[in-house]
Amino acid sequence: MKRKLWITLPLVLLLIVLSGCQAVGNLDIKNAMIRNLDVKSIESSQTISVHLTPSATADAEDIQLATIVNALQLNIDSAKLQADGKMSVQGSVQYSGQKLPYHIYLDEQGMTIDLEGAKQPIYISFALNDSMGLSGLSGGFSAASLKGEEQEFVKQVISFLYTHLPNPANVSVNSVQQDVYGESLDLTQLHVELTGEELITLVKPFLVSVSQDKEGIRQLIGAVYDFMSTTLEQTEPGSTESVMGGSREEFVNNGYKEVNKTLDLVLKEYDSQLAELQESKEFNTVFGPNTRVSTDVYFDKDMYIRKQSMEMTIALPDTEYTPISSIRVSTASESWNINGNVTADPVDTTGGVLQVSEKTTPGTFLRNFEKTSPVYMLLNNMNGITKKTIYFGSYGDYDDTITRNHVTLVPVKDLAEGLDAKMQWNVSSKQLTLTDDITGAVTVLKLNSNKAVVDGQSHTLSSKVVNVKGKVYVPLRSVANILGATVAADGNSFTVTRK
Repeated sequence: MKRKLWITLPLVLLLIVLSGCQAVGNLDIKNAMIRNLDVKSIESSQTISVHLTPSATADAEDIQLATIVNALQLNIDSAKLQADGKMSVQGSVQYSGQKLPYHIYLDEQGMTIDLEGAKQPIYISFALNDSMGLSGLSGGFSAASLKGEEQEFVKQVISFLYTHLPNPANVSVNSVQQDVYGESLDLTQLHVELTGEELITLVKPFLVSVSQDKEGIRQLIGAVYDFMSTTLEQTEPGSTESVMGGSREEFVNNGYKEVNKTLDLVLKEYDSQLAELQESKEFNTVFGPNTRVSTDVYFDKDMYIRKQSMEMTIALPDTEYTPISSIRVSTASESWNINGNVTADPVDTTGGVLQVSEKTTPGTFLRNFEKTSPVYMLLNNMNGITKKTIYFGSYGDYDDTITRNHVTLVPVKDLAEGLDAKMQWNVSSKQLTLTDDITGAVTVLKLNSNKAVVDGQSHTLSSKVVNVKGKVYVPLRSVANILGATVAADGNSFTVTRK
């Protein structure tokens, strides 16, 4: 039961934080939010920053990470959404006074990213990554990028949820003047403040209200069926009833029974389970007075959101496993040219692109950036993009190993594949060429020789390169070292690690 409560709490709290309230004064929040789902085209800007406060148990590495994160700020100077769904985002990542400009363009086929220091823009095809989430790139994109049935489904969900959300104590509506994109506008300001303590008090009223809306629950489950069946029919015609477990009526009836049963169980033991959770210091820290949210949303006369700002602080428990005592997220955005004539700005690809796929290696990605560029240094030195670990042995990634004079040899094809090295075999000269994925260094090996030539420099291997039953084997440790990796042995198992 406690698990059910833990699952329910975050979902409801998120809804309350995002919504603020049902209605205040003459401002109908539910209809206003649904109104903004009808936006087809928009321009916007946004800033996002995160601040981490190290705890008393934080070590030097934790403090360094916090320092790096606290110095970062994401700036979206110009985000554009066309009526046909094409998007562009231009801005910069700000770090310690320096700015890294970026330009992103999205259409139905894929996403193109141009970063300062890149030799070619990076292209990601959506056919290769259908699950990529791209909404939320700007203040207006998360709603405006929805299409057709998806948009109608989200409307129904929002309408249902907003109907039952309770009002926080500290909420107000005022008429104000604000500058948006250089224009002074008369706007309606919705201001909401919440603490972790108050968030908890709003959960049960929400659940009670939902549980009493039997017809609303059935309609929402029906909306789920309609949305999913439409999606299924587009991909697998005739599969709806088998996948959904029956007809629409059966799905709604069965779904309602499960939802109603779950709500009854949660509400029946809610107070006792919450009391038990509140005995925990960790729970009381997260849902205490130091967790707080303050948000302002500004609507124009047509009820479109023109400006937003939010500061959310989450207090974390002080334990030996928690190096951060609090996380603060700050964001501000403004929108204009809503449903106007908006044209997204494509990335210049006349010089070609680096097309990212499942076969794109870390070295290929790194070599697309100038070595002096901030992106190269960030990826190479901080993000561990070059790190790779593979295993040889009975239970490893590769189980084919042999021993010659107490030296372990492995198929060169396996080692090269595991470390993303490019391999070429010259039949006439019986020479093997390996190109290091990260450094680009070229290593020449010769069959029946223990010599390796790396970028013109001669190296002695611990064993000869041999051919066994049509496979070329090389000494594992020697060649792994040449390719920038180390080898750790544990009996007959070997761990090859590249940092």
